[in-house]
Amino acid sequence: MNKNLYLLLLILLTGACKKGGIRPDTAHKAFTKIVILGNSITYSERNTSIGWNDSWGMAASSREKDYVHLLSNKFRQADSSARVRVLNIAAFELNYKQYEFNNDLRAYRTLKPDLLILRIGENVQQAGFDAAMFQQRYSDLISYFKNGNPDLTVLSVGSFWPDRGYASAEMQKHQPYLSLEPLGFDIANYAFDRLNVDQSVKGHPGDKGMQAIADMIWQKLQEIR
Repeated sequence: MNKNLYLLLLILLTGACKKGGIRPDTAHKAFTKIVILGNSITYSERNTSIGWNDSWGMAASSREKDYVHLLSNKFRQADSSARVRVLNIAAFELNYKQYEFNNDLRAYRTLKPDLLILRIGENVQQAGFDAAMFQQRYSDLISYFKNGNPDLTVLSVGSFWPDRGYASAEMQKHQPYLSLEPLGFDIANYAFDRLNVDQSVKGHPGDKGMQAIADMIWQKLQEIR
């Protein structure tokens, strides 16, 4: 290539990057302190009474294949110092009216994460559901983490099960928000092929579903960071 033409192209490309026409990967914000609050899809302790003999996101076939670990690998690839902390807060879903944040969450708030992923909704019961109260308590949960950490990025991720739309509708009021509902309509995303486990386990995402959850969350993070 003609040397002068090469230099001209280099100048044009550099200018485009500065103006936002081309944004290099280094311009993206890399999250390094990540907290994921979820339910059994995020982390489930062993429960032999239902045939669940593992301790990771139900119902992935191995630890490395649940959505949390798939995401953790992506965070570490983006920044080797990235650390992901995880907590099952099904207790909040089941008792959002009286749930005491400090009892379970103080240590996670003290970390001052730069990213909080709220991946809940499945355990919120429709019977007696108080939309206004759930909305208030969900807002309180976000405020609890943002207190003293105003630059925190919070991503709300709704229910994998489509029939929990009433909870997801309230979560969606907090943007950015990601709906997983399309995944729940695809039977291939469930763990129905697992043997010797209760139906309650089979109703969770299998490896395909976990991969899809991780991919969708990661894509959403690329859009908002």
